[in-house]
Amino acid sequence: MTPNQRLDQLEPLMADALQKIDRLIEGQGQILEIATRAEQKADTTAKGVADLTTYVQQGFTNVQRDIADVKASQELILQILREKLP
Repeated sequence: MTPNQRLDQLEPLMADALQKIDRLIEGQGQILEIATRAEQKADTTAKGVADLTTYVQQGFTNVQRDIADVKASQELILQILREKLP
């Protein structure tokens, strides 16, 4: 077999292999892009959950403070009524 004949046999195989390698590289790039977007979404979600947790905790703190204020007001009203009523 002459070198030219051997080259004629190898060229299609090499072209096919290079095309597959190019597709693999492109696929890896797409996977990296998807992973990056997923990570960004996870970060955004985590921040949202943390913010929501903080907001809810502040709400509970405010409710507890409001309940304490209402109880204090009720006690004051009861005290005034006891003093004013026989």
